[in-house]
Parts: sequence; C-alpha cells; structure tokens
Amino acid sequence: MNVMERHLFIALQLPAQVKIKLAEMCKGIKKSHSFKTWVHQEDYHVTLAFLGKASHEQLHSLTLAVRETVTNHDVFSLAINHFGFFGNHDRPRIFWAGLKDQPRLYNLQKQVAYSCQEAGFTLEKRPYTPHVTLARKLVTESAQEVVDGDQWWKKEGKELQFEAKNLILYETHFEKHPKYRTVQSFSLNR
Repeated sequence: MNVMERHLFIALQLPAQVKIKLAEMCKGIKKSHSFKTWVHQEDYHVTLAFLGKASHEQLHSLTLAVRETVTNHDVFSLAINHFGFFGNHDRPRIFWAGLKDQPRLYNLQKQVAYSCQEAGFTLEKRPYTPHVTLARKLVTESAQEVVDGDQWWKKEGKELQFEAKNLILYETHFEKHPKYRTVQSFSLNR
C-alpha cells in the first residue's frame, strides 16, 4: 500500500469574514494572555473528522463517499457564540471558539464520519465538540488575568452567524503558515 506522508482531515470551511472577525476577537486576548501558538486566521475551520495518513485507494474511496454524503445536505446556518478550552483549566492545551448547538451540523458530522470509516479510516472515539481552534498551550506565567472563557467572551466576543456551505479535505503542512492546504472541496446543496 502506497501511504502518503501527509496528515489529512475533513472540515467545514469558514467564510473569510468570519475568520477576520475571529482574529479581531483574539487581538484583545493576546494583550493579556500568551499562548505558545496562535492559529493563523486562514487556518480557522470546524473539523468534522481527523483522518491521519491515507493511501491513494482510501483517498479515492473517501472522495466518492463524501461527495455522495454532501448531496444529502442543504446549506444551513451556524453561529459561533462562546469561547472554551480543552485540557486542564489552569493550563489549557487548546483555546477555541464554540458553535451554538445545531442538529444539522451533528448529523452532517456523523454522516461524514461514517463515510470516512467506510473508506477504511479509524476515527477518534471522543464525543464530537464543534469548535474553531484559536490557540494552543497557554503560557501561564505571562497571563495577567484568570483563564475564563465566559469572561473572555463577554469582553472580546460577538456572535458570528454564517452559512455552512463547503466541506474541505485538508492536508497539513507543519512547516508552513498558514499550514492547511485544500486537497478537495465539496459543496452542500444550495
């Protein structure tokens, strides 16, 4: 099996205007909190399934399956409406912007995950938490305020509504910024 040395994932594409506004929200937080890595705004997305490495055969099967899946889904509305963290609350690993509950997103994610498994990928077993990663690894000694997502949202956040229109199969280029490159794009029904 010819395995490509690249890491792949499927994500919901965010509109450019949403990316710009998320980056603006982060500016105020950057003034009082330091993270080891802030995500480049062009890399903002909502992951649906992390795939890892893939053979050409898996990629071909996946592309066909995801193309079939998106034909069963119409464009729908989403809203980013809070901040949160993954990891220890004192030293969070991931700082993210969360999405308002939307059953259509969870349904789409389940069907994309099923398509990935049918194409031979093994997916994470953790419950799905839709989010946009903004930063990684808080550097606590430089923080001047308490790490509190609700307070950060009240101070810097503003609900962002947008249409879910496109899924993207991305590959990761760790040495580049932005580091995610489009392999394939899939449009939901308009």
